[in-house]
Amino acid sequence: MAEAAKKPPLRGEAAYRATRDAIAKSNEAACAAAVRRRAEKETEAVTEIARQDKRDALAARKGWES
Repeated sequence: MAEAAKKPPLRGEAAYRATRDAIAKSNEAACAAAVRRRAEKETEAVTEIARQDKRDALAARKGWES
């Protein structure tokens, strides 16, 4: 951390590039997090549909047995 304090601040084009790179890195991280959340949500939806189908199949089978 002491080394970072000794470096002069970036100026001009270097500051612009550093800021742009930091924003790009942040956007990539946010995008990756969104992909993970979306995948989890889709997995939950598929699991719930499978549960509903199983319940429907059991109910239909019970209806035939009566």
